Amino acid sequence: VVVLTVPGTGHASTAGLVNRTSLLLMRPHALLVPVSAGPINFGDLEAVLRDERPKQRAVIDTWPGGCWHYPNASCGPPLGPPDFPGSPVLARLPNVLPLPSLSMRDAAYWRSAADSVARNLDALANGK
Repeated sequence: VVVLTVPGTGHASTAGLVNRTSLLLMRPHALLVPVSAGPINFGDLEAVLRDERPKQRAVIDTWPGGCWHYPNASCGPPLGPPDFPGSPVLARLPNVLPLPSLSMRDAAYWRSAADSVARNLDALANGK
């Protein structure tokens, strides 16, 4: 099990730390659990897990796209932007467990989610 806990986006010293070379240096049955998306080359991760190391695995809770619907929060749906390398094909690989950025849910997300639930309940109550 390789748990990657280095700083995320905006840190030039860690950008691309997880790339094809580092993935192939891991054991063939390794499990990668990155805590931040910045150090990951998602295109390399997808290619290695799909084509070169099908028994290597990854649990991914950090995605390159951040939030789609909550621009002021550090969270969002899984997969990152649809056109980003490694997305959404990476999340559909059988050796990848995709999670919806659960570790990055912050106060702004929960306020926004609560507002959305309230609006939906109001609409439901009013027959909309």
